[in-house]
Amino acid sequence: MSHAASQALPTDDPSTSSELAPPAAARADAPGRLHTDVADSVRNAVKLGSSLLATWAVALGVRILLPRVLGPAAFGTYQFADAFTTTVFIVMSLGVETYIRKEVATRSDHASDFFGGTLIVRVALGVLVTVVALWGLGVSGKSADVRRLVLVLGVTQLLFNLNSSYAALLQAKGEVDGLSVMNVAAKLAWGIGIGVALALHGGVFAVGVAMLISESLRTMALVALAGRHLRLRYTIHWRPTAAVLLASVPYYLMALFQTVYARIDVSIMSYVTSDVEVGWYGAASNIAGMSLLLAPLITWVLLPLTSRAAARSEEELTVVSRRSMELILCMAIPVSLFLYLAAGLIVHDVFGPAYEPARRSLEILAPLFVLTYAAMVSATMLIRLERGWAVTWISIAGGIASPLLNLWLIPRCAAAFGHGGAGIGAAITLIVTELGTTAAMTWLLGGRAFDGRSCGVLAKTCAACLVVIAADRLAAPLGAWRLVGDAALYVAIVVAWGALDLRGMVELLRGALARRAHPDLEAA
Repeated sequence: MSHAASQALPTDDPSTSSELAPPAAARADAPGRLHTDVADSVRNAVKLGSSLLATWAVALGVRILLPRVLGPAAFGTYQFADAFTTTVFIVMSLGVETYIRKEVATRSDHASDFFGGTLIVRVALGVLVTVVALWGLGVSGKSADVRRLVLVLGVTQLLFNLNSSYAALLQAKGEVDGLSVMNVAAKLAWGIGIGVALALHGGVFAVGVAMLISESLRTMALVALAGRHLRLRYTIHWRPTAAVLLASVPYYLMALFQTVYARIDVSIMSYVTSDVEVGWYGAASNIAGMSLLLAPLITWVLLPLTSRAAARSEEELTVVSRRSMELILCMAIPVSLFLYLAAGLIVHDVFGPAYEPARRSLEILAPLFVLTYAAMVSATMLIRLERGWAVTWISIAGGIASPLLNLWLIPRCAAAFGHGGAGIGAAITLIVTELGTTAAMTWLLGGRAFDGRSCGVLAKTCAACLVVIAADRLAAPLGAWRLVGDAALYVAIVVAWGALDLRGMVELLRGALARRAHPDLEAA
């Protein structure tokens, strides 16, 4: 095996790992380097987060426009095709994005050893999956229109998976300026294309074509950025490629089963109920999905940061893990809280009376994203600790439980609750599986997940949520205006109780921005 290939394989032996046994000089300078890495990561997070806010605004408009214009039935058809292609085409991901963020962060030249080979394998898999998927849909009785939409969205997913690898290279390298601009431009093209398609009454197929064009433009931009910043070469080296694919197996299986338990509900619902039920549930999950705005930042920023922290000492890794979990939950909990409180208002005013049955699904889905954020941080840290297979087995358990629970709950809830009942069953299943996987991963992370400080912050934040929910019930006669009071009350409580360290967050951001304003500090 070549040197590059052998370096691609992670090791669990602390006696041979330079990451867990850094030189004395590196340990002596560890606090300064940790501060530098955190500042760099915060600065990159600010850049990427700014682009996410811009793309979020476009995505929000599209997520509102699609259901309103298409109606529950046509939107249900689109939701099925989107969920189906997302679930099926995850097969071609190969888990290499996680490997890239984990390894290329410290060895950027390594990318050219394997990227060309993995590209060929993934395109070949994409073609095979497309053929099999279209055949399976035909056999199962889906119409020709649905199959055409799946074909377009399938090619879009193929490009999306490839683009994820290019983006991972840039994130691992720390070159995110061009990536941030490109994300905004691509999302604008996506939104404009979908708007034109709907304005011309092109239906769901035209929406799919607009998405394909947008993703194609994104591919061209990412290829140029990767070539500029990493001098990426597309030479084929099969031994390093095979080594990387082997090292990525746990990440690959993890992605497969996580996608299954996150998206299989829509496919099952489409076969056991109706497109209208899918449309109602899709509207709820569309809005709830906007709560995951910060999710990409976790994988884009946290894994490279933890790779550099682990290379110096295990103590630094523990510090990064605890503070990351604390910060992420402080951001996720209020988002979930106000999504729950405003569910009825959102569904009625955003989508219209036709989507009223989606309200109960949205209320159930609201707390999901606290669990999802905690699971993402725990998974990232476990991967960095070479416990990738543990995360994989937990994901496999969730991937098996989800379709079984969906098959049992969706028809029963549909019968018990009437309109929107199928969505209630799907939402309950998602909550249960996410709760189980999050609890398992956090338990495995142990003391690296929480310390006394973070447990105290979490307890105070949850208590604040209970107070706000009670106040919201009392203020129900005020209608939508009560949400303003809810927000003010929540902020007042968490600041007064010390559950939100505003000064610490401001100082961290100020330090990151100061380093950008004074490049000479990079060498300090």
